[in-house]
Amino acid sequence: MNNAAKEENNNDTSTISISSTYHDLSQLVSQDMLVYPGDPQPQFEPFVTIKKDKINVTRIVMGSHTGTHVDAPKHFFTDGNGIDSEPVDKFIGETIILDLSDVIGGKGITDSDLDNYSGVIKRNDILLLYTGTNDKWKKEKDSQINNFTYMDLSSAQWIVEHGIKCVGIDTLSVERYGFKEGLTHRKLLSNNIGIIENLNSNIKAFVGRRMFLVCLPLLLKGIDGSPARAILFDIVS
Repeated sequence: MNNAAKEENNNDTSTISISSTYHDLSQLVSQDMLVYPGDPQPQFEPFVTIKKDKINVTRIVMGSHTGTHVDAPKHFFTDGNGIDSEPVDKFIGETIILDLSDVIGGKGITDSDLDNYSGVIKRNDILLLYTGTNDKWKKEKDSQINNFTYMDLSSAQWIVEHGIKCVGIDTLSVERYGFKEGLTHRKLLSNNIGIIENLNSNIKAFVGRRMFLVCLPLLLKGIDGSPARAILFDIVS
C-alpha cells in the first residue's frame, strides 16, 4: 500500500509516493532518560487513578526540549516565533541521511564535511545527520554526554547557502556544549531553517538513502520548542 504526498520545491508542487511502512527516529521519553545537562528530568505523576476515579490520568512534567524535539526561533530570539507559529511543512518532506560519524566526538561538522555530499543534496531538502552519538551513549552510558558532535558555524552557513529547509541530528544539540553565543542556532533560526535534535540510533540504518520525513511538534502556544515524533517513510519509485 502506497500513500501520495505532496511537496513544494521552488514553488513547484510535485507528488511522490511513499510506503505505508514507517521507521521511528524518536527517543523514548522516560523518567530516567538522558537529557541535556541542566534541563529538567521528565516526571510522570499519577493525577487520577483507576482505583479511586475509574480512570488513569498522568501529570507529565518535562522541558520543552526533551527527547527528540524541534527548536522554535523563540529558543534563541526573544521576539522569535513560538512553536505554534512555525509552519509545520518545514518539518515534512524529502530527506537525505548523511553519514558524519567520522567526525570525532566533541568536534564540529564543517562546511567541508557537507561538501562531500553536495552531489546528492537538493534545494528544499531536509538533512538528517548521523554522527553515531547515540550508539556511543548506549555503550558508555552518560560518561560522554557532554562530548557530542555538533554543527560548526560554517556548516550552518553551508545549509543556508544551499537552500536546505530543515536539519536534524542524533545528538542533544546542533550547538557545541558550553557555547557562549549559540551562533549555529542563530544562523539557522534567523534564516527560517528548521532544527530537529536528539534523533535516535535507528537513523544509522538509513545512511545514504533519500526518504520522506514527517516530524510533528506539539501545538504549544508561544513555547520555544516542543518534543516531536520523527517518522521516516520509504519513497516508492
